[in-house]
Amino acid sequence: MKALRPDDPRTVGPYRLERRLGEGGMGTVFLGSSPGGRQVAIKLIRAEHAADPRFRARFAREVEAARKVGGFYTAQVVDADAEAPEPWMATAYVPGPSLRDAVASGGPLDAAAVRRLGAALAEGLAAVHAHGLVHRDLKPGNVIMSPDGPRIIDFGVARATDATTLTVTGSVVGTYAYMAPEQIRADRAGPAADVFALGCVLVYAATGRAPFEGPSVPVIVHRIVAGPPRLDGIGGDLRDLVAACLHKEPDRRPGLAQIGRRLTAPPTYPAAPPAPAARRLPRRALIAAGAAATAAAAGVPAALLLARPGEAPAKPLPFRPTGTPRPATLVGGPIGVPRFAFVDGARTLVGPGLRELWRWDLTTGQGRAVHMPEVLDYGAKTISADGRVVAGCHNEHVAIGDPATGRTVRRIDLPDGPVSVALTADGGRLAVDHGDTIEIWDVRTGRKIGPDFGDGIELTFSADGRLLAGGPLSEEPIRVWDAATGGTIAEMRGTRPMVLAFSPDGTLLAGSTEYRQDVQLWEVRTGRTVRTWRGHTEGLRALAFSPDGGTLASGGDDRTIRLWNVRTGAAIATLTAETEEVNALTFAPDGRALASATGGGTVRLWRFS
Repeated sequence: MKALRPDDPRTVGPYRLERRLGEGGMGTVFLGSSPGGRQVAIKLIRAEHAADPRFRARFAREVEAARKVGGFYTAQVVDADAEAPEPWMATAYVPGPSLRDAVASGGPLDAAAVRRLGAALAEGLAAVHAHGLVHRDLKPGNVIMSPDGPRIIDFGVARATDATTLTVTGSVVGTYAYMAPEQIRADRAGPAADVFALGCVLVYAATGRAPFEGPSVPVIVHRIVAGPPRLDGIGGDLRDLVAACLHKEPDRRPGLAQIGRRLTAPPTYPAAPPAPAARRLPRRALIAAGAAATAAAAGVPAALLLARPGEAPAKPLPFRPTGTPRPATLVGGPIGVPRFAFVDGARTLVGPGLRELWRWDLTTGQGRAVHMPEVLDYGAKTISADGRVVAGCHNEHVAIGDPATGRTVRRIDLPDGPVSVALTADGGRLAVDHGDTIEIWDVRTGRKIGPDFGDGIELTFSADGRLLAGGPLSEEPIRVWDAATGGTIAEMRGTRPMVLAFSPDGTLLAGSTEYRQDVQLWEVRTGRTVRTWRGHTEGLRALAFSPDGGTLASGGDDRTIRLWNVRTGAAIATLTAETEEVNALTFAPDGRALASATGGGTVRLWRFS
């Protein structure tokens, strides 16, 4: 809890406000007290949203849904005024952190605690469904860990079980990482959608991550609809039950009564094996250019150091590897890193992950984490090419952070919900897609600049910041826009993109579209297909041009990294050391090394001769 700000109201209705409990895109939650001294939590809608009929309708629906359920499973509504100039709702105050905060601060729950949590949430959801409602946004942040058991909160997107409208102005509602496949597809979402979300919540409680976690919304969506859940760290019958909850087909998921019985039955699982300790690589295997024998014995390439202290990074060189390199595995790594930046004269590698930013000293191979949950959460995230700015999507805002200090420096409120972000190379401008609209923001001033335009996920700027590429969630072409005017420069054939990358000079765009294994190369000014590369056997997640533009690296679900000659179209090499899907690829400034990251958090540096 935080103290009231000078501009906060001191009363709402008959209630006196005492402290701040939290804040979101829709409004602020305060701790208050009734005239008789009872503590209440008051949700106050922001004035700028109160004039929007959509927000009023959503808020009125939340009040109605919470009143219907009430009782032991939620925070009981005690008063509300949805017609006030600033609508508000008062509920009984439930002390305790959210499940998200409890796990973030105290670590994952043990198996017995996960089973108790699951049984209580199943009972609470059954009560919700008994009143003809589907919650549709169950997630760790909407579960309060009160002393007398978990409570389900936030019915802002709840719907009657017979409702068929699942989108608002074409946007899927809910929180992507915990949404069921039928919600992603905008099909009818019944009680089984809450069962799917319950399975996701239990995975988070047991492991500290969501089962379909990814570096961007398109990756998360793809994993939910077509990929297997990540369940490592969960054992025995609990793992089997969670897997059943996460079945792609709604009618194949267990009912809540069955879930409750299985969770309260005596467990039959063995203890999950401990994760292996991270292995520290020998220092000489990382920095001794002449120690080839030592490097081979350690399983890493010689001469990993990109620039020695006091040296400027080398200029980009033509990419002509003489053989397939062996990678050095850096110590430590984030889950779901979308891209990297080389900083400090290419002596340090920086990458944003889930709730933390990682920095690796490339002279030692050691990494350290900077906790940044206010910036880096479950939404899409990115870092500028110069490593000076990091940005992350939240439910109703984008947070901007300073990688050097870990501080949050700015917040841009976007009530429709941001789904994709991109930064220019210098971090000066931010492109964000929200509510079927792309906006450009000045990061330094926090002001929106230029016209609104388009609709695009997997947004990416050209190196000079003049062009922006992306593609909408709907089945429409990939587009390249003029970032200053919003005018469409070219359209490329293909459905929604999974990954896009501009060549360094901005004349070419590489991409791979949903459920495709090939890499397309387009001419930016005309939209013409220059060539198509085939070789990957599963979907693509990462693309990167070498600094000279002569080589393209690609990686994805088949756990390989492939290198292609941009000028001739020839395949250069296939790198096969990865054991998980490849999520991120970035070349070093001199073009002689490539950083890669997998979905499980393994980060490697590949050195080319």
